[in-house]
Amino acid sequence: MIDSVHINDSTIYGPSWADPELRPLFAEQNTIKGWLEVMTVLAAVQAEFGLIPQQAAIEIKFAYQNLQIDDAFLKEAGDGFVKTNHSLMGLINAVKHRCGAIGGEWLCYGVTVQDITDTHTVRTLLKVYEHFVGQIIAIEHILVDLARLHRHTVMCGRTHGQPGLLITFGFKAATWLNELERHHQRLSELKPRLGVGQLGGGVGSLSSLGPQALALQKAFMQRLGLNAPEISWTSTRDRYAEWMNTLAMMTSTGDRIGQEVVNLQRPEIGELSEGFVSGAVGSITMPQKRNPEISEHLGTLSRVVRHHAAHMAENLVHSHERDGRSWKGEWLIIPDAALATGKSLALLKLLLKDLQVNQQRMHANIMATNGFVHAEAVMLTLAKTLGKQSAHRLVYEISMQAQNEGRHFKQALINHQQISAILTNDEIEALFDLEQSTGVCADMVGQVIAQIDLSKATLRYTC
Repeated sequence: MIDSVHINDSTIYGPSWADPELRPLFAEQNTIKGWLEVMTVLAAVQAEFGLIPQQAAIEIKFAYQNLQIDDAFLKEAGDGFVKTNHSLMGLINAVKHRCGAIGGEWLCYGVTVQDITDTHTVRTLLKVYEHFVGQIIAIEHILVDLARLHRHTVMCGRTHGQPGLLITFGFKAATWLNELERHHQRLSELKPRLGVGQLGGGVGSLSSLGPQALALQKAFMQRLGLNAPEISWTSTRDRYAEWMNTLAMMTSTGDRIGQEVVNLQRPEIGELSEGFVSGAVGSITMPQKRNPEISEHLGTLSRVVRHHAAHMAENLVHSHERDGRSWKGEWLIIPDAALATGKSLALLKLLLKDLQVNQQRMHANIMATNGFVHAEAVMLTLAKTLGKQSAHRLVYEISMQAQNEGRHFKQALINHQQISAILTNDEIEALFDLEQSTGVCADMVGQVIAQIDLSKATLRYTC
């Protein structure tokens, strides 16, 4: 048994850091198998173009189909890596010993490590892409229902952590939905740029693949279901940077939603809370606690992904045609970011599906503001008579005095001589109507949902 070093590989904690559905895509055996599949397809295409013997391609394919990536193979490949200090030579030699007399001599003819690894990575990320899109669509369905259900559920809108004006919870949920839909669009837009394979040789010139190199490259990519690049991208890593930054934004949306739940689940606010699972323990010393564990972990995962995205941005800077300082780091950060993002999306779906919305506490917290959340409406109404700046100064003075005296804002207005000379009691009362104090929040919820419906219809049409 090999001890786990990375938290993703922990038997106990691994499921909290990596989506189990994505884990097999990045497992060592499957990665090696994927590299070998790329080598096998390459050999077949090279044989068709007369670059290597047909028998070599046959033997390489046979070896790929029958190769056991067992402990003996991994040890031989690992020892070869230590001996040669080359990323792929130990693996190539281990495969060579399991090929026929001819095949092993022609493995990776005229290509380099990045041709194999980048091409495999792109194929893997396209599978991850499909998984992410499915998760986002599922989350969007949940958010559409939340936004529609609570389109008119009035709550405090807060700025700087303090009650400001009134909004609806449906409006808040619709901002989450709208942001997530943009991530959906970003994924769709980057897919063609991401789905480009690599085949450039030592410095990207394809000099080793003969006069038909571009035709061979195109045939190779088509066989693997990828697009051929207009030019080699061994030192151009913006495709991966765009992918990683998109993941950083996606998980940051989850972090934003989670942070909202963390704050609003506090007992003194109590407007939202995670769905409680019987048997869940908040603290080993404070048995009464119900901690927002999912919401907090969304923040942890997002920090991991944002850090990896920053690392990937460093990799955009290359020296000359290839720079090992840059692309070797991608072997660590790209799988880790994908696994963390997958877990983040799974947790976000769970959080929103079971989210508890406490409308009574939302109303109680509005009442606890003593009416001061209506100050803007009062000011704007007075501005028609006094002018905005003068109205602001007057309402500010009344608000500060009423808060110091512990009085309700409405009563302070009614009792104020200058206000009563401008507004009747009925007009003041109307300014404190909750349903009329949320602006066009409900209308904007409708716009967001309509846009989601339009996007779905467009997608069905284009498909």
